Amino acid sequence: MTTAIHLGLLMHLFVVGPQLGPGEYIRIERLSPRVVLAYWPGIDRRCNLTAIQSQKGLVIIDTEVSPGVMAPIKEKIEQAFHRRDWAYVINTHAHDNHCSGNCLFKGAVIVGHNNLPEDMQWLIRRQTEPDWKRRELDHVASILRNLRAALPQSAGNRMYTRLIRSDITFYELFVKDLEEGYEVVKPSLMFADRHTLDLGDLTLELIFFGKGHSLCDTLVYIPQERVLVTGAIAYQRGQLPEIGEQSQLQDVHRFLAVLDSLLGNCVKIDHVIPSHSAPLQRSDLPPIRDYYQRMLTEVQAARQQGLTLEQTLARLAVRTKFPAFRDPPPGHWGYGMQERNVKNLWRILSEEQPQPQPQNVQH
Repeated sequence: MTTAIHLGLLMHLFVVGPQLGPGEYIRIERLSPRVVLAYWPGIDRRCNLTAIQSQKGLVIIDTEVSPGVMAPIKEKIEQAFHRRDWAYVINTHAHDNHCSGNCLFKGAVIVGHNNLPEDMQWLIRRQTEPDWKRRELDHVASILRNLRAALPQSAGNRMYTRLIRSDITFYELFVKDLEEGYEVVKPSLMFADRHTLDLGDLTLELIFFGKGHSLCDTLVYIPQERVLVTGAIAYQRGQLPEIGEQSQLQDVHRFLAVLDSLLGNCVKIDHVIPSHSAPLQRSDLPPIRDYYQRMLTEVQAARQQGLTLEQTLARLAVRTKFPAFRDPPPGHWGYGMQERNVKNLWRILSEEQPQPQPQNVQH
């Protein structure tokens, strides 16, 4: 019986392979001698972290879902640059996989929009409110169960097996951090509109995009490197831009103004770094800008024509009106995004401009 158990364990290891250390999963892609892209790959999960070296120290843009997940990424970046003098941490917004590793960068200045501290408060509540914490732990436990169940069936696909093991290690570290708790570090340097960080040989231009994906969406442009880090504004190719529940008409106009300023002839962009996919190109930005403009124009026109919300939703179907974007299938987090965007824009315009009422005509 003992021999059979040992043979079973050996067979399991032979089929699925040994689990690697966290750092062995991390990917570092060098965009230039001064800029690298770092991320932890998974089956359907990737969050780009952009690291920059300068005369005044290292800078990281976004810090992953928890300190335990961020630690091996930070180590890999330091190895790539052969230095550890972190000067700044920039958070593009307050979703957990963009700012939960801030506490690892002791001595660095945390930078974000004025709305970021309030927007980060949910990270503290998730740890301190028992029901919320339990729901999150149960959710991740379900993900881990599914990953472990899928592992033996993936034995014939080495690449897929590695991604499953990568995900398992990722979520195990996240669960440990959530169970034990971690410090949520909010920004000490904040800005309202635009802010420039002078790093000696480089400048980082921080631009508030408006309230869309979050309350504090921030883009970072590095002119000397011709790099634009978009946060969740350019989420991934084909992903619909977002008009959020907190968006107002001034935010929609700001989306257009910011994109217009970045698409000017004097702004040179070779690399567009989205939140959750491989790097994009400058040519991926005009469809985002055109989406916002067309949505605003079309919903305004629909309201002026006396169409109902349901008629407007039918008119603005993604497949017919916005072929540059896809409509995600049920189960995808982005499913129903277009419907939400239309409804939010309808609400925005109804608050600004009450819908005209049909006039009674007397004969």
